[in-house]
Amino acid sequence: MCLASKYPDAVAVSDITSMSVVDALLQIFSRMGFPKEIQHDQGTSFMSKLTTEFFERFGVRVVHSSTYHPQSNPVEWFHRTLGRILRVLCSEEGPDWEKHVHAALFALRTVTHESTGFSPAELVHGRNLRTPVTLLYENWLQPEEEQTPVTEYVFTLLNRLKRFQDLAVKEMEKSQQLNKTWYDKRAVKRVSGRGFSADIL
Repeated sequence: MCLASKYPDAVAVSDITSMSVVDALLQIFSRMGFPKEIQHDQGTSFMSKLTTEFFERFGVRVVHSSTYHPQSNPVEWFHRTLGRILRVLCSEEGPDWEKHVHAALFALRTVTHESTGFSPAELVHGRNLRTPVTLLYENWLQPEEEQTPVTEYVFTLLNRLKRFQDLAVKEMEKSQQLNKTWYDKRAVKRVSGRGFSADIL
C-alpha cells in the first residue's frame, strides 16, 4: 500500500517463501514502479538473503515496523480489512478467494479515504476510474442503439460493486475505530487547573 495515497495492491500467493514474495513484489512493481522505500514487519520471507539482495539491487530502502506493534504498520490494518471483505465475498459468491481479490481491491481503490478526502485511485491516476456507473451514463447518451443487455449487465455489476464499496467503507471505519481505541488506551491524560503553569504559543 502506498502510504501517501492509500492505494492498495495485493497478489494471491500459494506460500510465503522468499521466492514467492519476490515474485509478488515484482508483479506489483511492474504495475506501479519501484518504490524508494518499503515497510515490512520483519517476517522471515522479507528478511532472507534473497529479499535483502532484491531490495538492495533495486535501490529500495527498507523500514522495519515493530513485530510487537503491528498497529504501527498501516498495511496490517489493510490486511485485516481485505481479509474481512474476502470472507464476506467468499460466503456470498463462493470459496475461491483468489477470484475475489480484484473486486475487493477495486472497491478499496475507489472509495474516498477519510484521511485524504480522495479515493486512492484519484490520487494515483489523477482522475476517477471508469466504473459501471460511467458505462451506464455513456450508454444512456446513445439511446438509438439497442442497449438492454448491456444496461442489464451494468446494473447487475453496479449493484455488486456498490455492495463491495459499502463493505470496504464499513471495514475501513471498523479498522479506524480499532486504531483509535488502541491509541486512546495508551494516551496519557494531562490534568491542568489552578496552580499549574502553561506556555501559550
